[in-house]
Amino acid sequence: MSNEPEDPQSEWDPLGWELEGSSEQASNLPAPREVEVVAWMPPDSPPPQTRNPAMVMLVASVLLAVLGLVGIGIGVGSIFFNQDPPPPEIVVVSGPQVVSAPAESPSLQAPLPASPTDQTPSSESPRSDQPGSPLVPDDPVVAVARAVIPSVVLIQVDGPAPEDLETDPDSPPEGLMPRDELPEEFELPEQEPRGGQGSGIIYDASGLILTNAHVLGDAETVRVQFADGTRAEGVVVGTAPAIDVGLIRVDTDMALTPAVFADRSTVEVGQLAVAVGSPFGLQQSVTSGIVSAVGRAIREGTGDSAFVEMIQTDAPINPGNSGGALANRFGQVIGMNTLIQTDGSLGNIGLGFAIPSDIALNVAERILKGESTELGYLGVWGTDPEIGEPGALIVEVEPGTPADNAGLMEGDLIVQMDDEVVSTFTELAAKVQFRVPGTEVELVVVRDDVRITLTVVIGSRPLSEDPDAGDEE
Repeated sequence: MSNEPEDPQSEWDPLGWELEGSSEQASNLPAPREVEVVAWMPPDSPPPQTRNPAMVMLVASVLLAVLGLVGIGIGVGSIFFNQDPPPPEIVVVSGPQVVSAPAESPSLQAPLPASPTDQTPSSESPRSDQPGSPLVPDDPVVAVARAVIPSVVLIQVDGPAPEDLETDPDSPPEGLMPRDELPEEFELPEQEPRGGQGSGIIYDASGLILTNAHVLGDAETVRVQFADGTRAEGVVVGTAPAIDVGLIRVDTDMALTPAVFADRSTVEVGQLAVAVGSPFGLQQSVTSGIVSAVGRAIREGTGDSAFVEMIQTDAPINPGNSGGALANRFGQVIGMNTLIQTDGSLGNIGLGFAIPSDIALNVAERILKGESTELGYLGVWGTDPEIGEPGALIVEVEPGTPADNAGLMEGDLIVQMDDEVVSTFTELAAKVQFRVPGTEVELVVVRDDVRITLTVVIGSRPLSEDPDAGDEE
C-alpha cells in the first residue's frame, strides 16, 4: 500500500499536519512517540553535593577584605607619590625705587622675589622617592614679610628732659602724695632725659632712613637697630613736622636693603595690607589686614599741622609702629604707618592710618634738596555741601589771597584740582597744603550750575594765621 497521496497535486506537511487545501488527513502515519529528557551523567561521576551557604559567605568576606586592603594601600601611596611641586617663592630686590612726586606715578612693580631659602630642615634630608615640601604654606603674608622685614628698622631716641610739661611739675599724678606733704627724708629722683622709640624704612642704600617727625621729636642723634640686630648711630637730616615726615642718615658699612615703594594710585580699597614695625619696642612685628579706605583726609603733624590724605587700614598698628611700613601683596611699601584712632586706650581698635608713600617721599626729597617744606595756602573758608553734588563749598574768600587773585567767589563749589576729584573741604585742604608754594594748579568750579576752570598759584600760609581746624585753607 502506497503512502503517496492519490492526488499528485496535494502535499503533506513533514510533521504530519495537512497543508492548506488537502482533502483528507493520512490515517496510516505512525503515532507520535513521547520523549522524556533527563540529565546525563557520566557513569563514574560522583553524585552532586549541595553547597554550604556559610562557606560561601566566608569566602566572599575574605575576598572583600583583601580588596579593601588593596584600596587602602593605593590611597596611602597616592599621598606620597602624587604630591604637587611647591610653588615658586617671592624674592627681595636690592635697589631703591623711589617716586619723587604724586604726579609721576610709577608703574606697579612685578611681584618681589624673596631670597631663595633651603626648604629642607638641616637635620633631615628629603626622601629620594618624595619631592621636598616647603616649611611654610604658600601664604602671601609670609612672602610679604620676607620681602619687607629687611627694609624696616627700630629707632630709639634720647631727647632733653621735659621742661614744658602741660601739667604742674609739683602736682603729682593721681594717687600720689603732693610734694609739700612728702617726708623730709624722702628725695625725689632727678628728671631723666626723655626717651622714645619708633620704626623707620630704609630709603636708599647710602643709609638714609624715612620715619615720622614725631618719632624723632627734637633729638639730634638717634640709635638704629637693623633687622639682623646690628646697631648704629644716626643723625637727623631734617623734619617736616606739619606733615609728620622725618629723615635720618646712618653711616654704616653693612649692605642695606632699601624698600620698594608703590604710588598711591595703585592702592585700592579691600586689598591686602601688611604692617611691619616695632610696636612697644617689639622689633620686626608683622600684622595684616586690608586697606579700609584711601584718601582719608586727617589733620596730622604738630604745630601748624596739615591735612594729609591717609590710607586707612585695619591691620593692627600700635605705639611704636610709627614710621614703619605698610606694604601690599607684592612687598611694595604703599604707606608709612603714622597714627591710630582709639577709644581712649592705647590699644588698636582697627583704625590705623598711614601717610601714602609718594607723599612721604616727596617731602623727603624736599628735605634732601633743602627746599621749603611749608604748607601750601589758598585763602578760603569753606564747608561740605549739605545736599547736591559733592565738593568743597566756599563760604568766604580772604582778600588779597591766591584764591581772591584767581577769581574764586563765595558760593563756588570746587569739585576738582588738576586731575584729582575733590569730594569734601578737608580733601581740598589736604591737596592744597601738600602743594609747594608757587605751584600752579587748575580748579574746576561749579558756579550757578555752570562748570568753569580757574588757574590758581598756591601761596604760603601767613605766619600770623592760626585758623580753626578744617575751616580755612
